[in-house]
Amino acid sequence: MTTETRPAIVPTVTLSNGPRTVVLQGMQHVGAERFYQAIIYDLEQALAEGYVLAYEGVADSDPEADAWFRRSLSHGKDLGDSYRQLGRACGLSYQIDFFGPVVADAKAHPERHVTMDVDTRAMKEEYDRLMRSDPKFAAAMRQRDADADKDQAADDDAPDLLTRFIERRNQGTDPRRDTLVGTLCRGLMTHVMRRSNAGGGELDPVVLDFRNRNLARRLLTDPRAKIYVTYGAAHLPGVMALMKDEPGWKVESIKWMRTIAAPEHLEGTL
Repeated sequence: MTTETRPAIVPTVTLSNGPRTVVLQGMQHVGAERFYQAIIYDLEQALAEGYVLAYEGVADSDPEADAWFRRSLSHGKDLGDSYRQLGRACGLSYQIDFFGPVVADAKAHPERHVTMDVDTRAMKEEYDRLMRSDPKFAAAMRQRDADADKDQAADDDAPDLLTRFIERRNQGTDPRRDTLVGTLCRGLMTHVMRRSNAGGGELDPVVLDFRNRNLARRLLTDPRAKIYVTYGAAHLPGVMALMKDEPGWKVESIKWMRTIAAPEHLEGTL
């Protein structure tokens, strides 16, 4: 019921200061096939209209910072594989699997594509700064580390309950059970994604706020006239607010897209 009555949705925000236009497209790691098909269509249309496509993606830097990032942000897991398993269990898709046309264009026209994000060293330095200067953040991180040591911590994008759904889905091939598990999993994913997109996590000062400031600064100083950004939906409110604070920038439009739905199955007669 949650999937239908309170669906997970992400915004597409268009901002402009007159000479320049920036589109912020909220993204989600796992979602409905129709959602990703619509995203790819919009990206291809944006390229045709002369936009540069900008993406998130924390870059590697040095072994120490890279190891800290994997330990702190992904609990040492291969998140790509986890997202694909979630997609299969829930009857959904993993976003990267749909980006083939965009990847091909990036290889042919690299000047039309750019990653706008920080690297692991910058994130670790911000984390260390907050640990020294923000007692509330430091206390939350110490508690988080203690919970992780007790094996109680959970990945915000793949909590233990979803992991159990994956395990049950992989235990057999009963179509009725697969349908039930998929329905329950989509409902739980809807709840998780709505909560995740709202922010409020302990690491938000680093994962969201710090990266939001970097993204907004780069968008505001980039000389290109039209930039189309795909970023995790939780980043959009903060980036939009930072850009609106700059003289001349205003929101031109906002639209919403549904990210989770049951796989479409149509039957007809001839």
